[in-house]
Amino acid sequence: MKIIVFHGTSLLHAAEIAAGRINVTLGGGELGRGFYTGEFLHEARAWAFHTNVEGNARVVALEIDDADFFAADPLSLTASQAMAYRNNIRSAGVTRTYLFDRNVVWSEIVGSERVKGDQYKWESSTAETLINGPNVTRTVKK
Repeated sequence: MKIIVFHGTSLLHAAEIAAGRINVTLGGGELGRGFYTGEFLHEARAWAFHTNVEGNARVVALEIDDADFFAADPLSLTASQAMAYRNNIRSAGVTRTYLFDRNVVWSEIVGSERVKGDQYKWESSTAETLINGPNVTRTVKK
């Protein structure tokens, strides 16, 4: 079995991601530094369209073998745990630097009442190697 996750971005970054050049140290968000993906295409598409010039928005789908994903030993947070971390990370002003010292952090999206679903924060060099590797299919969607 495989999991499919989505990342909303620009046309330029989509090409880099599809080529296997994801850098987990560049991004940041509600759970700190990392490369974020989500379980729903429509959420990634909405993110891409709201953060990019019209016509420049893209989504990259990453297809990852379940065994590879779970071998990365993801840290799974409950919604209340994720909300507490989010609040502490934001209060400390470390959304671009905070790390859990894990490969992947898996939680509900807690930054918005409108946005539902799970998110995956890829934060380690091990996670970066996995999602850039030959066993992961990366496909750009418009």
